[in-house]
Formats: sequence, structure tokens, C-alpha cells
Amino acid sequence: MLERELKRHAAYFRGWCQAFGEHESVFRDDSGISWLTAENQVGLVLPKPLIRSLYREVLLRDEAPVLTFHHESVEIGSLDIPIDQQYQRQALSAMGHILDSHTEIHVFLTSHLLYGEGSRIITFSNRKPVTIIYKEIGTMRIRLE
Repeated sequence: MLERELKRHAAYFRGWCQAFGEHESVFRDDSGISWLTAENQVGLVLPKPLIRSLYREVLLRDEAPVLTFHHESVEIGSLDIPIDQQYQRQALSAMGHILDSHTEIHVFLTSHLLYGEGSRIITFSNRKPVTIIYKEIGTMRIRLE
């Protein structure tokens, strides 16, 4: 099991975010969840109802719950996001690569034109987001089982 602390970032203004950028892989399952992988970052595109639930779990608390990547799902607080069986290996391998590095890990929201207007990508990255857009709002634990 890998476990690390990551830095959480939020945009200074609601709706602002940087682009996810070029990515090699897109894994989209039947529930509308997509996984994006690129060098030094992994993105998770969730349908809007799941994003609202995620906001409640993470932003309405003083301390963020632990984010755990299980074999079949991603768990954060009471929210359980399934990982489609055919993408489990790719998703967990990409997250393992980020957690294995010796650099800081950051989580923030990004966007991409290909995924529709208003869509947000939960981005895990070894690169700090653009400081003119984001401020650090705290830390949280991330675990890969």
C-alpha cells in the first residue's frame, strides 16, 4: 500500500481553471467516468451529479477525508466512485506512478474542451498548478491499496 500527503488547491475565482493539456490515454466507462493520463498527471472526469457529491465530501469540511484508490473503486468519505474493470490496471498504474515519485503531489480542478462546457477534471499532478489561478487550501491523504 502506498500512502502520501498531497496539497489541495482551489481557484481564486469560481469557475476558473487551467487546461488539463495533452494526454495520451482516455478510458471512458459506461457510467460516464473518464480517466486521462499524461506525463506527471492523472485526471478523473466525473459526471456532474458525482462532482456535486464530491464537493460536499471535500469542501464542506475543515479537514478533507482520506482519498483511497481500491481495486474496484475510489473512496472519499462516504462517496464511492467505481472503476470499470477493464480500466482498473491502467488507472491504478498511473496513480501508482505519481505516488511513487519523490516530488510533491497536488490535486486541483482543470478543464478540457473535449469533455464539454463546464466539465471539471480532478487532476492529480507532480507539477504545481499555475499560481496566478490557484491558491493552496490545505492538504489531504491519498492511499493506493
